Amino acid sequence: MQNCLQSRRSTVGRRLALRLLAQAGAGIAIAGCTPVRIALNVYPKEFDFEAERVDRILRAFCCAVVPGTSTGDPDVSRVFYDEFYPLAKHRTFFAADLCDRAARETGSGRFESLALEERERIVGHALAEGGLITRLYSGAVFLTQIAILAGIYDSETGCPLIDFDGRFRPRRLADTTYPEPEQYLPLPTTADGNPA
Repeated sequence: MQNCLQSRRSTVGRRLALRLLAQAGAGIAIAGCTPVRIALNVYPKEFDFEAERVDRILRAFCCAVVPGTSTGDPDVSRVFYDEFYPLAKHRTFFAADLCDRAARETGSGRFESLALEERERIVGHALAEGGLITRLYSGAVFLTQIAILAGIYDSETGCPLIDFDGRFRPRRLADTTYPEPEQYLPLPTTADGNPA
């Protein structure tokens, strides 16, 4: 009998037990505690099977925090998939949280279908909430803005939104000087420009 109990104990680890409790909804405190929900990735699991929808949600988020961005830009949500950044492992939770907030605030759980003003308002409320959610949303906003405005995934194109041309390209001399220097520069003190 004792051997049987020992073998049962070893099959269920602490992490698995906590995950099963959270998923089954057995502990309201666990399900409602944001740090635990993020750590255990507690969100509706249908998002795991809707990768295209998750991407549409993330693109809609990016367009809400960087005005003028197009959802059709191939790199607009790329930062959420880049494993170099810690946000990548929480992208599905983040998308599910955006939809949950959209459902509570607008009655529609489809964040990606909301008007830009509604999406901006939802993100603003999350930023003002405080705690770990504010840190998560602040990090997502900051990282998204850097990725898009600095053009980190396309150094050739740069970012037309802020007139950033991308990598350095030599320009014509006429483009880097005044067209009529006499109009902007003071008169020279000598005829040949040499003060000596």
